[in-house]
Amino acid sequence: MRSLPLSSGRLVMVSVSVLCFGLATQTFAGQQSKLSSPAEKKPRAKQVALLSGKRKAAPPPQGERAKSQYGDLSVVSNGVAGVVGTGDIRWIGPNVEIDFPDKASKSVLHVLADDARVSRVGKSEYGLIKLTGNVRYRVVQQAEDGEHILEGTAGNAILQRTKRHMEFTGGVRAKLTDAARFKGPATLRTGSLNVAMEAKPFRYTLDGTAANNDIQFTPLQTKAPKEGAKAPPPSPLGTIHIFGFRSGELRFGQAIHLQGATTTCEFASPDELTSWRLQGEQFDGEFVPDQSDLQRATVKDNVKFHLVQPTSDKKSKKTADGTAPKASYVRSDAGQEMVVPGPFTVSFGDPVHMEEPMVGSGGQSATLYVKKFEDGLTYHIDDLQHTTKFHTQLKPFEEEEPKPVVPPVPKKAP
Repeated sequence: MRSLPLSSGRLVMVSVSVLCFGLATQTFAGQQSKLSSPAEKKPRAKQVALLSGKRKAAPPPQGERAKSQYGDLSVVSNGVAGVVGTGDIRWIGPNVEIDFPDKASKSVLHVLADDARVSRVGKSEYGLIKLTGNVRYRVVQQAEDGEHILEGTAGNAILQRTKRHMEFTGGVRAKLTDAARFKGPATLRTGSLNVAMEAKPFRYTLDGTAANNDIQFTPLQTKAPKEGAKAPPPSPLGTIHIFGFRSGELRFGQAIHLQGATTTCEFASPDELTSWRLQGEQFDGEFVPDQSDLQRATVKDNVKFHLVQPTSDKKSKKTADGTAPKASYVRSDAGQEMVVPGPFTVSFGDPVHMEEPMVGSGGQSATLYVKKFEDGLTYHIDDLQHTTKFHTQLKPFEEEEPKPVVPPVPKKAP
């Protein structure tokens, strides 16, 4: 056994009988030490002499960090790498930096951690990277519409380069910047996040507790039509906030699927005055193709819905609360709409016109439609079998007393 000193004063115990380095160049303060590869078939005594310290490079001066290159893998650390019995290379930080490309997705990955370990996978050199402690990551992807940047923090990470898969665990926070799709960065918070880089766009798999899982983003307006095509009327977009779920899968520009007893989605209008909330056990959303705007979202099983909008006098709020087995949010260029197939229960509140909320229900044949056009909400029910029932008490209509007529003042004679 041999002890290798680190700049932090700690020791790394290694077994020279099983040491195995890939082809690499270690640079310390302008000096280079070329580490031998097993493929070169050097005599065992010569390899032992190399690792025993006889040709060991001098440690970097205080304040400088060692830089190493292992194929397309760049490493910056505070000390010498240690080799464990499996042939893995390990760096102990803090702030071990590793950079490497993913050519298939035109991405560059940059990660930092307090403890980093790289391993061979089959014929691939350094195909597996394990990170522990204070993990920070940044993935920059070059796309036709600009840069897509995924960055954040986690407790641990496993990067499988051969499978083009990343797994982050331990209080994951992520931020996705895409100027072509989002107004400001989209944010993700979850217990564990798996990123499939072979998918286009990237596929995100989330898993965690309902209290911690959270997705929030503000879409940009849908792209303008091609030259010569008739432009649709503008439809303002607001922030989309999804929370309370346990697990699910997300691909911006395609679809989102989430599940959990308290899965909740809120759609806010740009003025933040009108909001739509749908809650259920299963959430399925469809994005406008290749965009970040949800054109349809459906919640199923034990559904609760809640709508809020200011009243005409701006002093109170109109509300709509109800339950149903299923409800859908639909957005089009004409406006926003909620569709609730029966059976359902609903309560409409309007303090300006009602003494108390209007309470009603609809059977299997009934469908409730709530639409928002410009500044107003309209309610409509289709029911061919006439199963709907409503009860309300309107406020009495108060006529204004006529103002007294004031006779004109006669003009004075000149």
